[in-house]
Amino acid sequence: METLRFEQLPNIVATLTNEVRELKALLLNKTGDKPEIETPLNIKEVSKLTELSVPTLYGYVQRNEIPFYKKGNRLKFFKTEIIDWIKTGKAKTLKEIEAEADMCLSNIRK
Repeated sequence: METLRFEQLPNIVATLTNEVRELKALLLNKTGDKPEIETPLNIKEVSKLTELSVPTLYGYVQRNEIPFYKKGNRLKFFKTEIIDWIKTGKAKTLKEIEAEADMCLSNIRK
């Protein structure tokens, strides 16, 4: 860090003031974007989204295999949670299975 001289002080303060303004503007823009409130879906909408039948979805709800909310006797779902639930069912590729088997075998040999 270089030593500052008294004569440089006005320029440095001006530079810092501009940078603070820019940071403040960036922060205000970032906080101004409020996250969109997600509206709940009914079971028919989830059926269209997942391409599963309504009775199949009721079975998943009964076994607590799918994320859901119940208000009174109405089932509600959130799209992001349903998409995350679908992603958890990813099948492993052959390479992933082989790598996992190699890891297990190497641990057994130790």
